[in-house]
Amino acid sequence: MKKAAFLILLSLLCVSGVFAQGYRIEVTVDGVKDTTLYIAIYSGASKYAIDTAVTDSKGRAVFQKEKPLHGGMYLIAMGGVQILDFLISDDDSQRFSIYTKTDDYYGSLKFTGSPENTALREFQNNIQQQQKRIGALVERSKADSTKKQEVKDSIAIIEKEVQDYIKVKREQYKGKLLAGILKAAFPPMAPDPDIPDDTPKRDSLLWAHYYQFNKMHYFDNIDFSDERLIYTPILKPRVEDYFTKTLIQNPDSLIPQVDFVLQLAEANHDVFSTVFSQLFNKYVEAEIMGMEKVAIYIGDKYILTGKADWIEGEAKQKIKDFVEHNRYSLIGMQAKDLKLQSITGQFESIYDITSPYLVLVFYEPDCGHCRKQVPLIYDVYKKYRNKGVQVFAVCGEYKYDKWAKFVTENKLDWINVWDGYEKQDNVSIGSHFREYYNVYTTPQVYLLDKDKKIIGRRLNAEILDEILAHELKTN
Repeated sequence: MKKAAFLILLSLLCVSGVFAQGYRIEVTVDGVKDTTLYIAIYSGASKYAIDTAVTDSKGRAVFQKEKPLHGGMYLIAMGGVQILDFLISDDDSQRFSIYTKTDDYYGSLKFTGSPENTALREFQNNIQQQQKRIGALVERSKADSTKKQEVKDSIAIIEKEVQDYIKVKREQYKGKLLAGILKAAFPPMAPDPDIPDDTPKRDSLLWAHYYQFNKMHYFDNIDFSDERLIYTPILKPRVEDYFTKTLIQNPDSLIPQVDFVLQLAEANHDVFSTVFSQLFNKYVEAEIMGMEKVAIYIGDKYILTGKADWIEGEAKQKIKDFVEHNRYSLIGMQAKDLKLQSITGQFESIYDITSPYLVLVFYEPDCGHCRKQVPLIYDVYKKYRNKGVQVFAVCGEYKYDKWAKFVTENKLDWINVWDGYEKQDNVSIGSHFREYYNVYTTPQVYLLDKDKKIIGRRLNAEILDEILAHELKTN
């Protein structure tokens, strides 16, 4: 008897061990059959499919693998349509079932064996109901202006109810992903400042108060030590909003906050690498001209020093090249001097040119894009040359005849120069124009002001035209 009991116990332990190592999620979609369902995991605004299963004649499908799912928020989709979300917190939350109907995915949604996901659904229902209440109150206020204060007080009561509800659920599911999501879902609110209505420049003081609060406390409700938040639609969008919508869009204002956020993210290596990569990639190809300065700073401080220890080999070399190729030609920098030989044999320096604006054009006659852009840039030059705009056009081709032919064919009567002795045995012996102005692809176009400070970079003819029109109108 004892031996038999031992074998039964051993058998149960072995079975439990197998289950603990993997996941089993049974999904029933009432109203479909022989249909492929997908499980996908969130990664910020993106979603990545990780598993599929086909429903039987009763709409039942089973997702099962020996390797457990990573903690995070997941979705189930069918036919390209997202039908529900669910959470995975840990190894103990990998086995449960889901039921829903095709005529009302969320209204009929039920979880069995997953109290956390049941609580998530209850929370979603609660928020929807409170939003409807608030919406009705707002409409009431619009219909009767005398009710504004009454409506405001009622909304405050509802918001307090929501906050109390969240506190209870966070405590109930402490340590689970649900608790972290409930906390992170609501950024901290700045206290109203005590600034009398008749204070001079009150609006500016209010703006400064709320700006400083949000700058320092925006992430108070984000637990950067919880790597599960990487796999939710919360962490990455919150970082994006902070740097795009909350902060002043100036590289010198953003750089200190890069350090601030990365210091918070150091609580977990995976979170740090995720946030770091998000920020570096954001500013390498910045939508706002001049923001490359932020990427240069990140590259210098974190990548080239080895602090971003997961970046190595070819990837690290590419980043090093990006930093070195851009560090001398950022917006606001004093342009490096170039003293190059003109097509007539004379030497021209950009600092010998006196003009309100100087356009630097780097091109090669054999470059297909250059052959399209250079004539367009010349049209912009003709439009503004009587207003003091000059062009310093640098040819990167080492064959004089080819360069001269291109200048003649396109009737380029601006300042044409080249550096025919730029390199010898792969060592730069000339003007270093490629290093100073990132001329590793062409064309490259810069705009300098009267003091030879860079006010535009990586321009095309259309953007150059717009900037010059704005600058000349403003000044």
